[in-house]
Amino acid sequence: MLTSYRLEAPTLHFGDDGVPRSATFDDVYFDKEAGLAETRYVFLEHNRLTERFGSLLNRNFTIAETGFGTGLNFLCALECFLQHAPDTSWLHFVSVEKYPLSKASLTQSLAMWPSLQPLADELIAHYPQQCHGLHRVELPQLRTTLTLWFGEASEGFTALDAQVDAWFLDGFAPSKNPDMWSDQLFQQINRLSHSDTTFATFTAAGIVRRGLQSHGFQVQKVKGFGHKREMMIGQFLEDEQTTRYSSTQPAWFASRPLRPMGKVIVIGSGLAGATTAHALAQKNIAVEVWEQADHIAAGASGNEQGMLYPKLGASDTPVNRLYLSSYLYAHNFYQQYADKSIWQHCGLTQLPKDDAEQLKFEKITRAELYPDAILKAVDGKLILPLSGWVRPKALCETLLSHANITVHLNRPLEQIKTTTEGFELLSNQHTYHCNQVILCTANQQDALAPWTLLPTKPIRGQVSQLPISTLDIPSQVKAREFKQVICADGYVSPALDDQLNFGATYDLKNEDLTVTGTSHSENISKLADLLPIDVNESHSSLCQGRASLRCTVSDYTPIVGPVSATASLINALGPLRTNAKWQTNEEVEKIEGLYVNLGHGSRGLVSTPLCANYLASLMLGEPLPIETAVTDALHPNRFTIRKLKRGEV
Repeated sequence: MLTSYRLEAPTLHFGDDGVPRSATFDDVYFDKEAGLAETRYVFLEHNRLTERFGSLLNRNFTIAETGFGTGLNFLCALECFLQHAPDTSWLHFVSVEKYPLSKASLTQSLAMWPSLQPLADELIAHYPQQCHGLHRVELPQLRTTLTLWFGEASEGFTALDAQVDAWFLDGFAPSKNPDMWSDQLFQQINRLSHSDTTFATFTAAGIVRRGLQSHGFQVQKVKGFGHKREMMIGQFLEDEQTTRYSSTQPAWFASRPLRPMGKVIVIGSGLAGATTAHALAQKNIAVEVWEQADHIAAGASGNEQGMLYPKLGASDTPVNRLYLSSYLYAHNFYQQYADKSIWQHCGLTQLPKDDAEQLKFEKITRAELYPDAILKAVDGKLILPLSGWVRPKALCETLLSHANITVHLNRPLEQIKTTTEGFELLSNQHTYHCNQVILCTANQQDALAPWTLLPTKPIRGQVSQLPISTLDIPSQVKAREFKQVICADGYVSPALDDQLNFGATYDLKNEDLTVTGTSHSENISKLADLLPIDVNESHSSLCQGRASLRCTVSDYTPIVGPVSATASLINALGPLRTNAKWQTNEEVEKIEGLYVNLGHGSRGLVSTPLCANYLASLMLGEPLPIETAVTDALHPNRFTIRKLKRGEV
């Protein structure tokens, strides 16, 4: 486990010529006179990218790189892709970087290449926070996805689930950075490659040549760029004599689909359904969305205003990594809706609700786990600068307005049956057929009964809305003055349409959706603890609100991925009952084409955008945006595996 998500800043300086130089490795990031030409010669020409891009048709192409640096190689590959690839294709670029540049240094470095400036501006605008882990950047207008790992190269590729078509083996020279060129790195290059995978590298160093040859690559020396005498190129040899390295992920969590994409139906139009449908639609997949109510986001996602609140922990766990990655992705995802009054980036202040939480805050502070740009402690409070508020219902409506999405209201899912080619769905005495089904309805899993029962539980929550004009004058001033979301036992967001939106109750064993004065009173009490305004019991009668059911999970983690039949899992994985460390290379049987994305509880605004991107990437065979340890924590099979290991089934 990591002790910190903070990253060591690169020690670099810019010379009189404007070229960035690493003090750590005593080397330049690129040659001022020939940087573009060298990248095009070494990596583009010797991976035959112009030719390969031109023949893509309806295909993805994945490039992986060691050493993102200034992003120059990425921009050159992107430029080539846009010039030569068909409009129906998509570029995936994966790179690792132990010492990521700041946005300011990136901007200064890329200013040297005016011909790339429009593409550089897109990269700079979407460049991730300097935080350890996997970062996903979607550039749909450029038909491109950038996946960055900030941390050790071998660690990043070990965490990656992808199939790489071409390798850019870059970074500082092996003589200056020998630690990167480890056997573990070459093992992961082997694992992520296939029979058509090529590589190119500027170096001809023996440590690189021997590493590639011993891990399945045919290696050839060719003329280097400019004054460099030699460089290396080659291709992966996938034959019976090649040792193949496999993922450390258990086979029962392997998730790659077998069925090609066809007609997709998403069940549910709340945050999970809307983000999932939109993620697929962005990749030019036609999606139908079924909503059982007569309007979009009729459940918990229908609130007028919600907060981006990740509840980050004090230690590094797969679930904490999930929420950290989701939080960073969600911040960037919502930024595109700032001008639509759907999102406001205003920050969040978290106050301790009791002494126990105060101790937790102190533990987080002592751990120094997070960069200050993500979380910092001030006077006993936690400040989350990237947070803000979202209008969930308006967001769902906007996402579902995509041209590739068709929404059907008043269409409940009553039954799913498998067919030889996909599924038969029953609704309102009508039968519909599709190839893929994604269940995103929070608390309606009856359709999964033939195969599995997932441990979710509905918990009622009521939010309240109070017109600021009902307060006394001093309180009105204070209510309009505060600019950040404030959380403790409850939450309140900055005023929207001169009203305060706040809450929420957490009502166990109560599924009544009637809005009650009792719940308004409870929320008023929470509001009084959050803001220095004069509110009391009498204000509860002036509130409006809505009640809905959160979908919570027994281990407080969403359930996202392919569905398997519980009986088949138990039958195939029986040895786990007596040996929890037992392993198998055989993937378990899935209900091919059936997926779930649910159980986001009260943190759906944080987790649904990235989980939707993960599910779409999984279904389309793209590099996944979440590291494997985290996808295991999301997988629907996890509950049966735990029961088997405990001997409960």
